[in-house]
Parts: sequence; structure tokens; C-alpha cells
Amino acid sequence: MGVGRYLANLLGYWKNNKQHKFILYFKDKLPDDNLMLRNFNIPRSSALIPRNSAKLAPEGPNLLKSDNFAKKLLKNPLGFSSNFFFQHFLLPYHLKKDNVDFFFSPFYLKPFYCPVKSSVVLHDISYEVHPEWFDRKSQLVLRTLSKFSAKTADAIFTVSNYSKSEIIKYYNTNPDKITVTRLAPDENFAKIDDLEKIKAVKKKYGIGGEFILCVGSIFNRRHIPEIIEAFRRIAEIQNLESLQLLIIGKNYTHPFADIDEKIKSANKILGRNAIARLNFVDENELLAFYSSCKISIYLSDYEGFGLPVIEAQFFGKPVITSYNSSLIEVGDNSVEFVKKNTVNEIYESLKKVISDENYREELIKRGKENVKRFSWEKCARETMEKILDIGY
Repeated sequence: MGVGRYLANLLGYWKNNKQHKFILYFKDKLPDDNLMLRNFNIPRSSALIPRNSAKLAPEGPNLLKSDNFAKKLLKNPLGFSSNFFFQHFLLPYHLKKDNVDFFFSPFYLKPFYCPVKSSVVLHDISYEVHPEWFDRKSQLVLRTLSKFSAKTADAIFTVSNYSKSEIIKYYNTNPDKITVTRLAPDENFAKIDDLEKIKAVKKKYGIGGEFILCVGSIFNRRHIPEIIEAFRRIAEIQNLESLQLLIIGKNYTHPFADIDEKIKSANKILGRNAIARLNFVDENELLAFYSSCKISIYLSDYEGFGLPVIEAQFFGKPVITSYNSSLIEVGDNSVEFVKKNTVNEIYESLKKVISDENYREELIKRGKENVKRFSWEKCARETMEKILDIGY
């Protein structure tokens, strides 16, 4: 999940919390008030929360249009754009000037000098566990500055018990300093039952009949090449001439893996456009794909949470995921686990879920129960309660 979506979901509940005042600081430009939650994209922003508590209410259509939200654009007086200058010079100055009580950073970083009590959100610390997955610049920023932020913040929020254990292990952090607030499917998610709308979306992207859905940015740890090969084998061996695989996600592999070339090669062997990949789809298209897929697959060697698992379960879909990191915690007993992310094991899991209708129905039933454990209302409330506990 992007940081913008995470903060947007919290603000969706905090906006009606009239006993608080929130100051939202922005670096480059102020967003429109009339943003819907899933269109809210603010990779450089911070929410600052002074006083009191109130009952939370769900998000309305105008995410930032609230009497208790003040938006401020922090312009660099020297005229150049710099994330470093914004984070470590402009923010501390305005925190003090605006008489802020508490600084909440939805990202991994806080200013070197923070004149008020503060917290940071560490969604995961994969950069510490697997630095080889990141380029040198990312390693420097995340491994050095994020560690400093975690050490000096008054509180740390993270999204799973697994991530909490990793933070304790690698940062030697007091467990009492870390609060787990789990993620959830977006509040405005809704299954699309209009078959004509679904048909139109599928036709637009060349999806004919049944398909397996794989959603998420593409990193090396998510084993997309292995998923492609396992699907090619099962489509060929089991003679599944109409089943397709749809991958939605931008390719961020490092070192680079040519996913499109692998898809092209697999399709050539199968003699049809069995596998497709899209960088991006809009919200309604994503909901249409979630609503109509046969199975959802989401594999990874390391995740802080694994939101696509419970997103698919929200839509009543059987899920295949990896047996490691937070995915064990999130999936619990409601998913088909791949013990090792090898082609053979992925193939066996796909074969089991595709061929056994009773098993698919059991996964769907368990998934619907599992997803009830997660809600943005709970995440927003528990986050606010911790802030109030340490802030005043």
C-alpha cells in the first residue's frame, strides 16, 4: 500500500473528529479538497495532531474538506525543491511556529531535530533485512535516516506483529514503543455485480473468460517470473485453453527482470494471449477485476502486511500466498499457502485450487471470516488513542 493511501484512510476517519485540529503540511502543491480516497496521492506529507479525543466516523466523499483540517504549503525561501530541506528545515520551523503538539509521520522519516513529540510509521524494514533489494541511494536513506527516526521518535506504528518483531530484532527497540495497527481494504471497495460493466472492462484489456489475478507492484521478491512459468505449465499440461493470468503492477525489479519478455515467451509457447500485464488500472477497473477473477495469487519472500490478500478475500475470492513473514499472520488458516516460492510448488498450489471446487469454496468461506479482523476504523482509532496516550 502506498503511503498516500494509508494516510488517506486514516484521515477519512479523523476528518469528523471535531475535537482535534489537524495541520497537513505539503511540499510541492496543495491537493484539491474534492479528492476521493483512492485518488489521494501525497508521498511527501505529514499530519500534525493537537488535542483531545472524539468518536471517529467513516470517510465522506470530500476527503480533505473538513473544518478541522488545515492545509499548508511549505515553500522553500531559497527557491529550489528539496525533500531534505523540506523534511529537516522547513518542517521543524513550522512545527514550532504553528504551536503543534504532536508530529505524526505516515512515512519512515522525521526531522533530525523535532521540537515536539513525534511518531513514525514503519510499514516494514525490508531494507534492513534484504539490503540487496535496494539501490545505494535507497539504502542510505532508509537504513540510516529511518533507523535514526525510529530511535528518536516517541512512538513507532507498524502494520503487523511480524513487522513489530523485525523492528525489535534489528533496531533493539523496546516493544512498548511499538503499536501494531493493521491495514484493511479501502472503505469504498464494493463488489461490482453488473455483468455488462465487467464484460466491458475485460474486453478492453483482452481478458476473455476465467482468469487468475495477481495485483501489486513487481519486485524481485514477489516471484512474478515463477508465477508466469507455473501458470504456463499448468495451462499447457492441464489443457486449460480458456484460463488466463492477469498481472497488474509496475515493474520495479532490481536487478531488472524483463517480465514482459517472459510473458511474450510463455504466450508464444501456449499459442495464445494467455498472460497479460498492466502497469495501472483505475479504481472501477480494479474493482471489476477483483469482482470477476477466479483466484487471486500474491507471493512474496518478505512483506510487512500483504494487503492484496485481504482485498481479494473482501471480494469473496480464494487466495494463494506465501508461507512466510506477515503473510502467515494475515492469511491465517484462510488461504492456500505456497511453502517455498519455487515454480514446482506454485504449480502444485495452482493445480489444487483450480481443480478442486470444494476446496475453493472452503477458502472463500474462510476468507470472508478472515477479512472481518481488519478495519480502517479500528486502525484510525487505535492510532489516535496511542498518540493521545503519549502526546499529552
